[in-house]
Amino acid sequence: MVEHDGLIVISKTMSLTMDDFLRGIGVLGLKNLTEVQLKKQTVRFQVEQGYVDIQFEEREAKVLGGLLALPRACVTLNFYGVERGQILDYVARFDLAFQRGGG
Repeated sequence: MVEHDGLIVISKTMSLTMDDFLRGIGVLGLKNLTEVQLKKQTVRFQVEQGYVDIQFEEREAKVLGGLLALPRACVTLNFYGVERGQILDYVARFDLAFQRGGG
């Protein structure tokens, strides 16, 4: 977590495609979704009195053993005007929305 002049940035390297990202955004909830910029691969959600911009940036796939290629992306959450406790709650909801079932 990086903080600078009221902006708090959290970056995550995740194994997901753009389709996975959009599905996760749907699970996160569309009620507070205020803006979608597909060209910039960014969505904006209202969070209490502030907002969060969530940006998807595709990265090179991770190849395991030459047989399996896992998609990778950098997902950045930029919080503006959101209190630290609210950020922690939101990140927990974000993680739950993007959680995958295991076996």
